[in-house]
Amino acid sequence: CSLPFSSLMEISALESSLPNELYDFIFLYLKSIDIIYSFFNLNHHFNNLIYPFLCAIDLSNVDECTLKKYCRTILPKIHHHIKAIRVDDKNINAVFPLFLYSKIYPNLESVFITEAKTDGKHLLYLKLFKQLLNLKIYFGTEQHDESVLIESCSNLFQTGCGLQTLVFENVYVPINTHIIERCFSIRKLTIKVHCCDNVYVLLNNLPSIESVTIDIPYIREQEQQPEQEQNGVQFNNNNKSVPSTLSKLRYFVFSSMSVVNYDYLELLLSHCCFNLEHLSLVLCIDQFIDGERFEKKLLSKLTKLEVFHFCFLIPVVDNKLNIDDYIQTFKSSYWINNNHSILCFNQSLLNQYYCVFSLPYVFHTFPCFSNDLINYRTNVNDDSLLYSKQNRAIQISLYDTVPYTSELFQIIQKSFLRASELIFVNAPVRCLSDNLLNNELMMENIVSVTFLFDQLEFEHFRLLLLMTPNILRLRIPQRVVLDVLRNSKDSSFQQLRSICNRIRYVGIGSRSLGFDALMYFRIARLFPKAKFSGLR
Repeated sequence: CSLPFSSLMEISALESSLPNELYDFIFLYLKSIDIIYSFFNLNHHFNNLIYPFLCAIDLSNVDECTLKKYCRTILPKIHHHIKAIRVDDKNINAVFPLFLYSKIYPNLESVFITEAKTDGKHLLYLKLFKQLLNLKIYFGTEQHDESVLIESCSNLFQTGCGLQTLVFENVYVPINTHIIERCFSIRKLTIKVHCCDNVYVLLNNLPSIESVTIDIPYIREQEQQPEQEQNGVQFNNNNKSVPSTLSKLRYFVFSSMSVVNYDYLELLLSHCCFNLEHLSLVLCIDQFIDGERFEKKLLSKLTKLEVFHFCFLIPVVDNKLNIDDYIQTFKSSYWINNNHSILCFNQSLLNQYYCVFSLPYVFHTFPCFSNDLINYRTNVNDDSLLYSKQNRAIQISLYDTVPYTSELFQIIQKSFLRASELIFVNAPVRCLSDNLLNNELMMENIVSVTFLFDQLEFEHFRLLLLMTPNILRLRIPQRVVLDVLRNSKDSSFQQLRSICNRIRYVGIGSRSLGFDALMYFRIARLFPKAKFSGLR
């Protein structure tokens, strides 16, 4: 809330004796809207001190009463200063009266929309916002991995667009060759798309692009369609159109756990992106690739490359190939002299794969942990890199067909100090090995745990919760919920009471098992402070 008038007068009287750095420190503890409400026009000195807050207004996460008061009393006085505004999707029409915003905010350059929905109010404004310099749309977590409506593509990826920076978060954007046009303005893009052909279509239509971050979701085989049938895109592996050049592209980040055609990606990067300075790739690729091919056919041609990070899931076609021989291909002078430290391990969930990645691990997600990691190979004689504090993985996905061991969890705990989320993609019903059943291993940094498989023994579920005592978010299949209810009065469940009381969100698998009102009530009692999703 704003400061009382008497307090402001006292501050005004003291201003000449206090250094500006002290006010900077005070402002750290105040919301930007409160800083403006309290200090604007107090005197010339304070107007200079708060000028950065006048240029960039944050109206997100503001209650309706405060927002109305602010729009009525403050915005009219400072509108000519404002260059950037952050606002929740639901409040966008209060801050931007339709068709008048350009007159109200004559110097506006950037808009950041938070808590957006796929059918949100921001859709009405896209034709107006595309004339700004920067537009960033952050969708709420409940919209995560859904597809935004086609309006986003049709209004923004157009010849008349003036945007230089465009960011979509927590949503997948459909790309359709019948709608997208060549756009010369966009220089920086962050986006999630549905397939590799979407990537190629985008790059063909963004000749001025300088920085691009693209993500493709993992799609199970039964959900996949032939890429040429998706979104009207007419491509196949033989006629993909390679851009003539992307000479301005300096920064390229591409991640996909759906299988990527490596031949085309290699052609694209080596022939069209020759000025790349930063390249980061997290990919499941369609063919066997070793260090020699990386070096000779790709990296040696990117002569301006300064930063290269990668994590590849590579199919092993020849079962006679030894992992020790494979890691040798990353021990040439190129890899060693350029300080490219590489780690490799077997990943044999469905087929034989090598997971090979650079160290330190700089990506926020690690997509394919398994027990085989403990038998890793590296191209340098320095295990300390695996345990580097520079490893940045926050979300770790675990795949295996055998129980997870204490050795694996210890590597996670020691090597990935920032890891806060575990996703169990695949595991047996008894998902923990015997050496964990009586182990007191505690992973105190983990605050989110997700189970994507259907069946899990209650005792193993109980032990996993005890291993993660600070958990706040839990996603579990419905069958596990039923087991939890059956065992909730057992003495073994009592140890979980304090953990369950701390959990703030519970997501329950979508397979309906006929939960009724009474069952919902019992589940709510087990997690008294949690919000729920998936209950029907």
